[in-house]
Amino acid sequence: MAFYADRFAAVTSLRELLQVGRDLHATELAEGNVSVLAQMLAAAQSNDRLAESIRATMQLWTDEIEAVLRRVLAGSPIAEVADVPGLAGAISSAFVGLELFEGIDAEGGRRALDAIDQLAVLVEVMDELGPLATRVLRSRLKKVGRK
Repeated sequence: MAFYADRFAAVTSLRELLQVGRDLHATELAEGNVSVLAQMLAAAQSNDRLAESIRATMQLWTDEIEAVLRRVLAGSPIAEVADVPGLAGAISSAFVGLELFEGIDAEGGRRALDAIDQLAVLVEVMDELGPLATRVLRSRLKKVGRK
């Protein structure tokens, strides 16, 4: 993870975070680490000690992603309603799932990442709204967040 610390520290948008994830995936795939991760996750299903080790390792990644999200979403209407630790966990879990999924459906994995990129664009557009539209958006997000 230390290898990517500078990359995570330089991220200023959700799209940049996704690009770091894509780069990380390409590197890890080329080095064979995705296959090792798949085997470790499978083995951890029936081994509590291994599961705890993998959970702790995944938490390091999740913590790094959470720090990026807090920085990138600061001042955004989404920051007011998002469960940032939960979102960081979802991103970490989705990343692992997409790494494994891409092994059986490369095109499906690419399409999934492209769809995430489209959501990141939507967040950028929301952040560029004028004051009135931002107020309406914040009000709407708060109402939805209370449900």
